[in-house]
Amino acid sequence: MKEEITLQVLTLAMLASKGIKVARLAGNRNFSEKNIKEKKKSLKKCGMLSAAIIISAKKALDEGLEVVDFETGKAITYENADKYVVLVDANHRFKAYLELRKSDDEYKGDFYVMYPLQENISIAEMLAEINVATDPWKSADYGKGAAMVIKEKLPLLEAINELTAKGYSLDSTVKWLTFGNKVTKSVLANAMNGQISETLRKENGIERGRRLIAAAKKSFAEDFLKSRNLPDWIISKVDDFEGSKAEFEEQMSDFLGNIDRERATDIEKTKGTRGGDSKETIINRKLNALWNKKAA
Repeated sequence: MKEEITLQVLTLAMLASKGIKVARLAGNRNFSEKNIKEKKKSLKKCGMLSAAIIISAKKALDEGLEVVDFETGKAITYENADKYVVLVDANHRFKAYLELRKSDDEYKGDFYVMYPLQENISIAEMLAEINVATDPWKSADYGKGAAMVIKEKLPLLEAINELTAKGYSLDSTVKWLTFGNKVTKSVLANAMNGQISETLRKENGIERGRRLIAAAKKSFAEDFLKSRNLPDWIISKVDDFEGSKAEFEEQMSDFLGNIDRERATDIEKTKGTRGGDSKETIINRKLNALWNKKAA
């Protein structure tokens, strides 16, 4: 069946008539309600302007990827793979389409799909090109994309995805977990294509980062931790500290966990001044004053 329709633009109705359902790659980026809402508006106004890319479920399974039914989330196996196609892109568009069909009686649009014109590249390469080069992901999506296609166990990548799933920026996440900034979007995009940086294989800072976050959450609202301001300040204190790494972590954990709520709130609400100091500069000044007072 697939050989006959590879170069055609298809509709869901055409697939359904052949008993074919839609699946997605497990571990693909999380759905954004804001994105879905925007896609609904676009679909109602203009319909689909370009077809979504699909592949056979068997191809995805052959490449070691986990496939699930788009609507039920049930795992797809080789036993029923011939009954499914997998969306490589346009997951938000399809989710929006499904919601429109269920909630808007006036919406009569169809959903259009096609197989990729270049079939000899791996799904990982497709994801990198479609979601990174052609339609760029948000920073947090890069880690999920890498985890979806990499078979090697990478604790740092797992930890990065744990934090970004909670809303931490990729920048702040990497700084909390590594005390550096070497794991970038480019590093994660390259990992999707099999080029795994040694930086991603390092594990020594993960637990330290988790402990510092846990300590900071005793004083600060977690939203404040999701930006880079606090980890940047912590990192700035490392070079000036006269003692071991273990001693630094102990003292910093104690400091972060014992800032009274009034002062923490004041720091969280800091704003830059027009023509004056930036927000980051003022936050650093406030934290330095508390740190120095504790050390005195």
